[in-house]
Amino acid sequence: MSRMPELPRLTEEDDLVRRLAAWAAETADDELAPVATSATLECAEEMFGLPLLPLLRRLYEEIADGGFGPGYGLTPLFHAGFGAVDGYPARIRSRSGGQPWWPRGVLPVLHWGGGRHAAVDCTSPRGSVLYYAPGVGQTGAADTWIVESESLAEWLESWMHGTRWQRKPGCHSRTPDGPILWDALSSRLGSAD
Repeated sequence: MSRMPELPRLTEEDDLVRRLAAWAAETADDELAPVATSATLECAEEMFGLPLLPLLRRLYEEIADGGFGPGYGLTPLFHAGFGAVDGYPARIRSRSGGQPWWPRGVLPVLHWGGGRHAAVDCTSPRGSVLYYAPGVGQTGAADTWIVESESLAEWLESWMHGTRWQRKPGCHSRTPDGPILWDALSSRLGSAD
């Protein structure tokens, strides 16, 4: 009797990427952008100075190089200085007032408008998703960086299910006590030089 070859088991991440690809195709206003090539991804990681979180890399490599999802959609890797990666070097430098404003290792992945971004901390094992909202607080930069999700996978699930916490009118936090501020900000600000 011949044995059937064993099929590879799908991981939770494989299942998430498969469901997200179907959701992106179904909800896109236009045709999805082409996927990022291996050369584009290698160039992006070189410019960023870190490897992309594996799940984030798969979004660009298997679904599309940006343009799907809420807000203005996943930010393309390269887009005339406003892409996730080609705008990164300018972000981690100081602004004209001398104060750094964007943390190292944090890649902007979605623009909500009004200067607000979602960004993935590519140094955290699960890819914490941070919400940058200029002007949220008046006591300094720490008030503008909020932990939106401890994991990129969780955050992506919330896209598909429409449960993202900012969608609730007037709500700026998942907790009744207010925003969960990102406590690693001060140690990550400044030039990578």
